[in-house]
Amino acid sequence: MFNSVHEFVDFWIKSGRPISPPFENPVFTTDIAYSLVLFRKDNCQVELYTCKPNTQAPWHGHPNVDSFFIYLGGNIDFGQPDGTFAQTAHLQQAREDGSHILLGQTAEALDGARHTLKVGPEGGAFLSFEKWNEKIPTSVTINWEGDPVGEEHKSALSSAA
Repeated sequence: MFNSVHEFVDFWIKSGRPISPPFENPVFTTDIAYSLVLFRKDNCQVELYTCKPNTQAPWHGHPNVDSFFIYLGGNIDFGQPDGTFAQTAHLQQAREDGSHILLGQTAEALDGARHTLKVGPEGGAFLSFEKWNEKIPTSVTINWEGDPVGEEHKSALSSAA
């Protein structure tokens, strides 16, 4: 068992970033995003999220889950628990190696803190590292507190209840 989401992130990176989607519950979809559980161990997991262009999630939380997000690409602006945005959507620049200038930037929502994201015209992708404090990990897509992102998400939440 991991004591913190940061401990899990360090473990996953030091282990060579393993990818081993679980047999049960690996893929989740909503009206605005797709997720794939890349790796699950004990009380933690990492999900890859790909987000549809020009979408926004309502402010929401994931009860009893500590989350740590790492930006991968596209046009995403993470809303912080204090209600502000990181204002990263305008930073659409490449590094010398061709990767996005924001690759590896992080945000976090500890103890189920409320957060959101806005996705621009390119869509976007990020990793969600999660430490589940009470339940067995499934997906934060269905461990959701707040308004759903749309009808497909509402249906998934009803099925999970």
